[in-house]
Amino acid sequence: MSAAETVVTDFIDAFGQGDYDRMANLLADDVESCVTNAQGGSSLLQGRDAYMAAIESVDYREVAPSVSITQILSVKPDQVLVMVEIKAERKGRTLHNFAAFLMDVQKGRIQAMRMVEALPAYSDAFWKD
Repeated sequence: MSAAETVVTDFIDAFGQGDYDRMANLLADDVESCVTNAQGGSSLLQGRDAYMAAIESVDYREVAPSVSITQILSVKPDQVLVMVEIKAERKGRTLHNFAAFLMDVQKGRIQAMRMVEALPAYSDAFWKD
């Protein structure tokens, strides 16, 4: 596994464990994150604090979703494409979704992150309703 793949794997694992401190430590201060929105587009979050605030605004820790990497690929030495499967139950509903992330890693931290997911509208409603 490449150094960049290790960073990305650690980041996804930290999310799955609800370890927000470890997640934050794997992000560059000025990380740019394109996060999928309910309409299937993306919203740009500028900086680690903005990304972590978005993560902490959802009850991921309480729900404790199953998060697993189904595939990981180094596109370039410092760029990783990863597919993540998420399963969760919340408020009588179930979610089974997939998200892909293209991440740029520099000096052991994620510098840029681009996300797409299979079910953006359902996922948004699942987490926010």
